Amino acid sequence: MTDPFPKLSTPWALTQASGSAGERFDVWEGRTVATPWPAAYGGDLSVGALAAAVRSAAEGQLPHSMQIAFLRPGDRDRPLSYVVERVRDGFRYANRSVRLLQDGTEIAAAAVLLRAPRPGEAPAADLSARDGLPDPDSLPTAAEAIAARGPLSPDVDDPTQLDAYWGGGRALDTRHIDPPLYGESVPPRATNRVWVRFTGDAPAQRALLATPEGRIALVAYIADDTILEPAAAALGHGWLAPGMFSTTVQQSLWFHADFDPAGWLLFSQRLVSATGDHVVCQGDLVTRDGALVATVVQEGIVRVRR
Repeated sequence: MTDPFPKLSTPWALTQASGSAGERFDVWEGRTVATPWPAAYGGDLSVGALAAAVRSAAEGQLPHSMQIAFLRPGDRDRPLSYVVERVRDGFRYANRSVRLLQDGTEIAAAAVLLRAPRPGEAPAADLSARDGLPDPDSLPTAAEAIAARGPLSPDVDDPTQLDAYWGGGRALDTRHIDPPLYGESVPPRATNRVWVRFTGDAPAQRALLATPEGRIALVAYIADDTILEPAAAALGHGWLAPGMFSTTVQQSLWFHADFDPAGWLLFSQRLVSATGDHVVCQGDLVTRDGALVATVVQEGIVRVRR
């Protein structure tokens, strides 16, 4: 049976558009990965934007931060064009602007800052970030949590596709410390803590895990995965609540340190603000040794349509 969700097989695999190389602009073409919903996944778009920016930069320069605005939904089944403007090239730093186009319409825009790390740079560790937390191997997998969620109400749409996606369709191992949102409701809270690691089950993911820029791209991929969960949980809703709707408006990412490709990352998130259905959430990705890998701030819309 063909896997309905190819595990990160395409977002990084860009090809340069014929005749597009120039002194200031480059155009790259790529695709996103299948999802259980019609729109392209924002994490895929972030991976593609980073891939295009890295391909236009000097060797050794890695993404340090990215701000990406999601302007309109992208079709998961249609190709994308990434128009890269080389805004500035410095001795260690480079700025890139990336416009994401689909059928000539701009669906997202990113600003990427790249830098060449200095030899011997190391992040400061803060072991308190994981003090008292359960070991990830002691927690249920996503598939186990889905199997244990209990019966759903008749108003819930068939969750088969979503369950397959959450339960292992992306070569991710996700273990919730707080009650997961795989059902209709959760006890209200404004925080969320998740252990996550990359399984390396897919050849494309293994290739990304083997390089520093690839690992940064994977961090961007998972940064969009559960970051809005504190906003949904604050309402007491799970993702299967009838009428549940969420979308990302804008995301800011800072990449602080590398990580062990086989290791666990703790993704700690909190709801910063909720004005009506417009929300802001913040999260940190930290290694088991306490090193801060990335920080994410995400604006989105989370509501239940009545």
